[in-house]
Parts: sequence; C-alpha cells; structure tokens
Amino acid sequence: MRSLVIGFALIITLGATGSTTSASSSPANSHTPTGTTLPPLEAPPTSYRPIFTGDAGVVEKAFRAKVAAYSRKDVDTALALTFQPQSRAAILAFMNTYSFRLHRILTISVKGTKATIDFEYAIVGRNLKLNVTTLLQERNDWTRVNGVWKDAGGTVTAPGIPLDLASVKVMLPDGTPIMVTEPLPDTGFAFLLKNTGSLAKGVFILGIPARLNVATLILKISQIGDERSNNVAAQLPDGVLELGATADIPPQAKGTMVFSGRLPRGRYLLISRTAGTGTLLPNEYAVFTVS
Repeated sequence: MRSLVIGFALIITLGATGSTTSASSSPANSHTPTGTTLPPLEAPPTSYRPIFTGDAGVVEKAFRAKVAAYSRKDVDTALALTFQPQSRAAILAFMNTYSFRLHRILTISVKGTKATIDFEYAIVGRNLKLNVTTLLQERNDWTRVNGVWKDAGGTVTAPGIPLDLASVKVMLPDGTPIMVTEPLPDTGFAFLLKNTGSLAKGVFILGIPARLNVATLILKISQIGDERSNNVAAQLPDGVLELGATADIPPQAKGTMVFSGRLPRGRYLLISRTAGTGTLLPNEYAVFTVS
C-alpha cells in the first residue's frame, strides 16, 4: 500500500519496498486458530475474522484509517500515517486510478514501537463494480513515532488457500498453454499454481464475454500494456473485467490465485506474464468456464 508498482496491462502489485519483520506462529496481541500451524500456501478458513485488542487494536485502528484514507482520496491523512516521505502527486494519481480493497487481517504482532500486520487485499480499478477479485497477501511493518503509528512498508507474497476451500491445480509451462485441471468444482475454489518452466512468471485473470475472440484480445492487451506504461489511461474492451493477478512465482515453485469470493458464472482467461516487466508470454494462456 505504501509503494506499489503498476507495470503491465493488468492491475498487479509487483512489490513493495521496506523492511520485513518475522512474526512467530503466535504473535503477541493477535488471534490465530488454536493449535493450528499452517504450512506455506495455506490460510485459516474463509470465516476467520480475528478481533484485536490492546496494543494490536490500536495498530489495527491506524491501519484501517489509512485504508479509509485511500478510499476517500484523502492524501493528507495517508501521508500523516506514512513513516517515510512520499510523493503527494504519486499518491493522488494512485487514488484516482485504483482502489485498495482490504479482504481481512490475519495477524497483528506488537513489540514496543514496532508492529507487523499480515493481511489479504486486492488492488483494482477504482470503477470496477464486480465484488470478486484475486487476492494478494502482505506483511506490513508499522512503527510508532511520537505516539502515532505509521506505515513503514512491507513485502507482498502469495496468499494461502483457506483450509475449507477447494484447490484446483494449474500448471505453468514455458511456451505452451496453461493447463487447468478440469472439471472445475461446483463450489468456490482457488488455483494452486505450479511454475514448471525456467522463468519466473506471474498470472493474471480476466472475465471475458462468451464469444470474444481470445487471440484478438491478447493483441489488444499487449497494446494497452504499452500505453499504460506511458501513463496513458487505456481501457480494455467493453465487457472485459480485470480481476487481478498473482505475485511472481519463481521457476519450479508454487504460487496461488485466491479469490475474495466465489467466481460468478462466466468465461475467463488466464495469461502468464514475465516477472518484473510484465511482458505477455507467447502461447501461455488458458480459457475456462465457471458454470
């Protein structure tokens, strides 16, 4: 939320600057599932919404105040809750273009004047009306200065798949179509992604009209990516929905695409892109339908 990089045709958080702080499995002043040690890429059940008290409650209040400031385009409050100086113009440009959607806070750990917050969220176009998006996870550092808690940056990662949510395996090979396990479940699900190739890459997802020509759309996406990289507010064709993207997945590693809710019925397009630059990878896409 403090330093976001938008680098290709779709809205995606490629990273956030700042230091990170390791949190124990039972952070102070936070609530985690009793007796549960979650392995990587797994998350608490979808119903998990902890209540924070004490110092953690104070940190949560400051965090939510900054989220609210981004929602109402309040640059002054956003800057006041930021530890390191930031460009007012850059923050305002972000607020006018994108919306920060907080999904849930997982943990808050407080030690003296330092705190860490683990949370799930989405960055979407400000005018996107669809409620369902992909999620990212971030470990956000906060520091207390003269009694005020301020955002000191964080690190974006892949969110875990909730324990009560079905997972669908998706393979990301180099130079050939993305492989989605089918049939898809008739309930909510998340994608468990395996990068089987030799390049770090990420994946983004679009909702597309039933009869839209995919090859033509991919060419349009590439064009729009070039325009957006030059700060042109180019838009995708009518009926195409930008639902979000994943964090970068290293070669031979796993990642996730977790949604904030059940995907509505419809036709969808998954596309791979390179790490960092966000260049579309030739032939690496898949079309699937949720019925």
